[in-house]
Amino acid sequence: MTGRRLGRRLMSWRLARRLARRLPGLLLLAGAAVLASFLASHALPGDPVMLMVDGRAADPEMIRSLREDAGLDQPLAIQFLSYALALLRGDLGQSLRYGGVPVTALLGDALPVTLGLMAGAAALALPLGLALGLAAADVRRAWPGTALTIGSVLALSVPPLALATWLMLAGSGTAPWAVAALALPAAAMIARLTRIQVLEVLGRDFIRTARAKGLGRIAVLLRHALPNALVPLAAAVGSVAGTILTTTAAVETVFALPGIGRLTVQAVLARDHTVAGAAVLVFVLMQVSISLTAELLIGLADPRLRDDAESP
Repeated sequence: MTGRRLGRRLMSWRLARRLARRLPGLLLLAGAAVLASFLASHALPGDPVMLMVDGRAADPEMIRSLREDAGLDQPLAIQFLSYALALLRGDLGQSLRYGGVPVTALLGDALPVTLGLMAGAAALALPLGLALGLAAADVRRAWPGTALTIGSVLALSVPPLALATWLMLAGSGTAPWAVAALALPAAAMIARLTRIQVLEVLGRDFIRTARAKGLGRIAVLLRHALPNALVPLAAAVGSVAGTILTTTAAVETVFALPGIGRLTVQAVLARDHTVAGAAVLVFVLMQVSISLTAELLIGLADPRLRDDAESP
């Protein structure tokens, strides 16, 4: 019992060390995201002050006062410093489009929609992609294997906006079809990666040994080939989740779902600088979180860590 406890602690320590090596780069990426969100919000065309007055008649004195209150009369460097300090306090500013509604309130309403959509897509894409990838690797010399491979390539080739539009028309705009629009490209990517990795494992000596012992095809695939392909597959989790994340804007817009992606598109079209910049920042921070999760999964799937932890 003591040995197992020490093994788990050793494995946890090595996972923590692996994450610690990645953390500086991810923090640098987060800092770059803060700068990018600030610059993106200021790169949008239009005058934020004129958006505040919303076409109403405003004298120059009122416009000057609004500009001073928003800090827009300061040099860009001072504006960025104020923006960064406000972020540290959890203050993302106020929406220009919605008449001073806090951006955190808008993001708080939109974020659960996006996370639920992504979770549903991942829950569908992962088993579907693994099953299709295993099937394509198992019947690679037959026409079903070729058909599955061609199908995955075609699914990856269709633009997300076009796929979402087709599925919206087919499903009358229901939410399950939105999940499918996110899941299908991710499932195709998982299927391709699974096929490539499983085919590589199937050529190894221990697979031939397992077959010589009389194990059937399904047992060889599930008990030997798939577990040994999990490490490179775990390494691709970040890319797959990133694909789902970047596709949400198109899917939420087509299906009129009030998530972060649709909020971002609406903010850009309305020239709502504060909301657009905050949404960009949220997207990048979500990608950083996905990268950290992928790194953790790689560590958990890596047999070298498990073997070292279980050794006496």
